[in-house]
Amino acid sequence: MGIIPYALMAYGMTIVISLLVVAIIVLTNKIMNRKGKEEEQDG
Repeated sequence: MGIIPYALMAYGMTIVISLLVVAIIVLTNKIMNRKGKEEEQDG
C-alpha cells in the first residue's frame, strides 16, 4: 500500500472514531439530563 492511500485511510478512520466518540458523549449527556429532570420532579 502506498503512502497516500495509507494516509487517506488513517485520516478517514480518525474522522469515524471522532464522530463515534462525540455521539457517545451526546447520548450520555441526554440520558443524564433525563435522569436529573426525573429526580427533580420526584423531589
